[in-house]
Amino acid sequence: MTQLVDAPGGPHTAPPASSPEAPRHRVRADIQGLRAIAVASVVVYHFWPSLLPGGFTGVDVFFVVSGFLITGQILRDVDRHRPLRFAARFWAARVRRIMPAALLVLGFVLVASWFIVPASQWPEIGRHVLASALSIENWVLAGDAVDYGAEGAAPSPVQHFWSLSVEEQFYLVWPVLLLLATLFARRFSPIGRLGRRGVVGVVMGLVLVASLCFSFIFTNVDPGAAYFVTPTRMWQLAAGGLVALVAVRGIRFAPWVGVALIGIGFFVLNVDMPYPGIAAMIPTVGACLVLLGGPDGRFSFDRAVSARPIQHLGDISYSVYLWHWPLLIIVPIALGHELSILEAFGLLAIILVVSEASYRFVEQPFRRGWLLRTSPRSLALGTVAVLIIVAGAVRFDASGQARIEAAAAEFEQTVASADECFGAAALDNKCGDPFAPVDEAAALAGNNDLPIASRKPRCSDDTGPFSEVVCHYGDPNGARTVLLWGNSHASAWSDAIDAAGKRLKWNVIVASRSGCPATLGTPPPNEIRKTSQEEQKGCAERNEWVVSTLAPKVDLVVMSDLRAGYADGARSVDGFVEAITRVREAGATVVWLGDVPLTDGITTRRDGPECLELNGQCSNPVSKALVARSVTDEVAKRVPDLLTIDPTDRFCDDQRCYSAVGGVSVYFDGLHLSGTYSRTLGPWLARELKACAQGTSSCPAL
Repeated sequence: MTQLVDAPGGPHTAPPASSPEAPRHRVRADIQGLRAIAVASVVVYHFWPSLLPGGFTGVDVFFVVSGFLITGQILRDVDRHRPLRFAARFWAARVRRIMPAALLVLGFVLVASWFIVPASQWPEIGRHVLASALSIENWVLAGDAVDYGAEGAAPSPVQHFWSLSVEEQFYLVWPVLLLLATLFARRFSPIGRLGRRGVVGVVMGLVLVASLCFSFIFTNVDPGAAYFVTPTRMWQLAAGGLVALVAVRGIRFAPWVGVALIGIGFFVLNVDMPYPGIAAMIPTVGACLVLLGGPDGRFSFDRAVSARPIQHLGDISYSVYLWHWPLLIIVPIALGHELSILEAFGLLAIILVVSEASYRFVEQPFRRGWLLRTSPRSLALGTVAVLIIVAGAVRFDASGQARIEAAAAEFEQTVASADECFGAAALDNKCGDPFAPVDEAAALAGNNDLPIASRKPRCSDDTGPFSEVVCHYGDPNGARTVLLWGNSHASAWSDAIDAAGKRLKWNVIVASRSGCPATLGTPPPNEIRKTSQEEQKGCAERNEWVVSTLAPKVDLVVMSDLRAGYADGARSVDGFVEAITRVREAGATVVWLGDVPLTDGITTRRDGPECLELNGQCSNPVSKALVARSVTDEVAKRVPDLLTIDPTDRFCDDQRCYSAVGGVSVYFDGLHLSGTYSRTLGPWLARELKACAQGTSSCPAL
């Protein structure tokens, strides 16, 4: 979110700003009002998402304002300076106005995380701070949105830097495009200044149309990544630029129509919708209309937002945006619990105070002081400052990895000397409290404790195009063959079923695919993560292949998934029932393996190892942890003779489900079984599978 406050105008509406003492342009009340509305909506959304479900669209308003102001500055300066001097001055101004506060926040996050945040999060925080310092955080988050393995990761305290990354990338491209358009017009346009502005307008329009079309298409194809990538957002910045180019003000009712659109977006739009796409036109058009209004009139928008508190919130909006998210993430970790209402309001007050200090003592002095007065000095010192943060982020990442690796080595010694009270075995033997707190080594080691099917060389299918990759475990010469089929949660059971297969002398095949439940037909929508069209197509093809090719070759098919979180319950149940029917028609016995308990809610999760590192033991009420039972019950109604294995007593007592059992982290993230705990479930799973194969009462039909 750029911090320019200059009113855009024609190429010669202001004297050169060769130094910080150059005359400032008049601050427009409507722009500061828009900034205040935008930052307030984002902060309210992050604190209380249900109160303002579309509050995230405040970022879209910032994009329009930034495009408007930056284009206005370019139009003023491009005719005053030679190309290289113009470019150097422009980028030096970006350094002065954006980098000091942003880099201060990144440095604060590294220092605060060192003392407060669990070491297991350090590698991820280091990675995101590095990306933010290099202005590529939006692409990292887009990759994480596509990467199923990143689904259970804790939110980064700097992930809000994605919008700054979009703008920084825009600032690299936009002045060059407009400069080239201006040079072209000077060379080839015979009709003077009007022709130059016309050429610039055509270039802006082409960028807007191309980006808008791409946004429509890519949002439908891959909504998770589309939210973050720069090409789907360029049109919003270009739209603000076109408003600056036409330089029209005085459309009296336009601002109130725009404010209405922005307000509608706050309450009608939500994160479950594909975004940006066509939905982003609501806040974008709204912001453009506000900028087209005039300052005059008793009921003008400018007058309505001219109150000093609103204007000042607009002044400090950049600092508020920078500081609110890291504090909202780090403070609850420091307190050891989620914020209460009073604590949330207290934190809001702290954010305003910190933002005020950041504005007064960092933003303004660096923007107007002597240190960054010249362009060469600004660019040189900005580069050095970025490199310092980059070095700190790399070191922070390496320190976290070293702590985790050391803990894993220590935990391996514990595993090597494991007794009858280790892991799930503690539930079946007289071992005291199986849910006793674990030590730091066990907690940290859980972070890298992937199931065998997800380790390298990975044999669990990923989210890309359909493939026939499967895992082979158990006894390859076994008399019976069992197939474990499902999404990444089936993969998480791979250690258990491998151990069970060896114990029973059964051959084991694991056909798991990330994000792809064992259903037939189009996979139902998932509340936890958005899936692309390619991913849905690959999932449907993969499941059809499993049923038609693998199922006829096996004796037993075990279906395992994360079944909580599918928005369309009827479709998901229909798909499960059809899959069961088809497998039975292929001649195999079907066993339904119940869900692993959730660590928190359906769309939220608590990272198991990180929580254990802070608290020694963590738990979730049975009422929240076992919500997937409703899916099992519904399927059982449709298939009354379905054989089931209920794993609840491997994780829970009568009241709560736990993140550590027998000194072992149950999860390696916020959703999936750790490899070690899965392996200790092998003897229990062998008993259950043997009972199912024999049709005894211990493997009941619900």
